[in-house]
Amino acid sequence: MIRTVEAVPAVPPAPPRPRAHAWVGARRLPWAGLLFVPGGIIILSLVFACLILLRYSLNLWDPVRTMVPAWSAANYLAFFRQPVLGRVFLNTLRISVIVTGVCLVIGYPVAYGISRSPRRNLLVFLLIAPMLMDVLIRTYGWIVLLSQRGLVNVLMTGLGLWGAPRRLIYTDLSVILELIHELIPFMVLPIANVLERIDPALREAAMNLRAGPARTFLFITLPLSIPGLVAGTLLTFALAMSAFSAPLILGGGNVMTMTMLIQQQMLTTLNWPLGAAEAVVLVLVVVAILLVAAYLVMRVLLLAFRGR
Repeated sequence: MIRTVEAVPAVPPAPPRPRAHAWVGARRLPWAGLLFVPGGIIILSLVFACLILLRYSLNLWDPVRTMVPAWSAANYLAFFRQPVLGRVFLNTLRISVIVTGVCLVIGYPVAYGISRSPRRNLLVFLLIAPMLMDVLIRTYGWIVLLSQRGLVNVLMTGLGLWGAPRRLIYTDLSVILELIHELIPFMVLPIANVLERIDPALREAAMNLRAGPARTFLFITLPLSIPGLVAGTLLTFALAMSAFSAPLILGGGNVMTMTMLIQQQMLTTLNWPLGAAEAVVLVLVVVAILLVAAYLVMRVLLLAFRGR
């Protein structure tokens, strides 16, 4: 007897189940976008403030009516015609260059040590710990150190290096020291971040090819750390150009910078149009210097890689 086998109908395949991570990402995407809202508000506020200064800089100033609405470039012409303003800008530029150079010389070895240390987190905390204080507290701390009876004068006279206490505050030196203390973390952290990402196999390969520590540093470590050098240098220079607390407190009116000049124009003489023009010129010059420096560095790097 032959048995007949009935065909079993095919079961349709089940629809693919959505992936959990895709659903989670789709659900979290709007919330992740909200994280950029505070930063966007801050940026828009700064842009709006710059536009207000730009509009004020085109007004005229009258001793009786103070700011007179107008559309004039007289304040910008006055900025370039008055030699005092040029000297103040050059003094600000000189202090900023000195601070940036000293921070670079001191900060690179510190960043190199932090990147090679097993206690990196502790060293980074100690580096940024002074930044947790208010800038005014740090500035007044330098007054205590550099005063006539401060620690520096007592130590130097006690060792016989100075015959009498010297005047250290209200000088360029006091302003430069405070700015170095304030801005050196902004130099160290970008360099340390780049140095930490360098593959140790590159150094080991150079050592296997009989390259000494000096040649390994010059041809491997230093070129690869240039992006951190550029970021730290530009950031430190921009902050030094716009510093206000150090020239105000430690300068004591003897160290005139662009920020001090802007403060005097707006709050003392009430010449808001000229002060706004000085602020706009300062921002434009700093941005131009940063762009030119970044372009030159990238140009040098491009030529160096092409040469290889």
